[in-house]
Amino acid sequence: ELLSLMRSVELNLDKWSKAYEDAVLSSIFLMNNHWHLYKHLKGTKLGSLLGDSWLREHEQYKEYYSAIFLRESWGKLPSLLSREGLILFSGGRATARDLVKKRLKAFNEAFDDMYKKQSNWVILDKDLREKTCQVIVQAIVPVYRSYMQNYGPLVEQDASASKYAKYTAQSLEKMLNSLFQPKPVKY
Repeated sequence: ELLSLMRSVELNLDKWSKAYEDAVLSSIFLMNNHWHLYKHLKGTKLGSLLGDSWLREHEQYKEYYSAIFLRESWGKLPSLLSREGLILFSGGRATARDLVKKRLKAFNEAFDDMYKKQSNWVILDKDLREKTCQVIVQAIVPVYRSYMQNYGPLVEQDASASKYAKYTAQSLEKMLNSLFQPKPVKY
């Protein structure tokens, strides 16, 4: 009976997640709720009754929805910093500079849009919030750092360098780690 009650909760989670029109936000909702089921039932009498496999299943669901969240949102940004056409480029420095500018501009726009959208989202659980931010940082910052080390010098001497080299790897990391914070309550 307890297991059927918990299955009902799981089915309702899926149903409730569809209330979000944004698939990425729906993934955050599911990740958050499966994490709470796991975290708050592990080590309790109810958790023991449900069993280790049931608890592990919810931990795995959290990982699954975390991966979907990353893939459908931030995971798309590193591909904007493609090295294609730059490694074996023989068309000259000016054309390479134009290509790097174009890719940095696309990355900056996509980053700014994603950051603006997700900076209003909140993950209350501190552990889950920190883990989620770390996953994003690990997906974005090393790729950006490497790209800027290799190709940043092509645009950094340009008069409009700040338009393209808008961020440092450190500033991206700081911004990403600031996501999903609870907002102060105003009275």
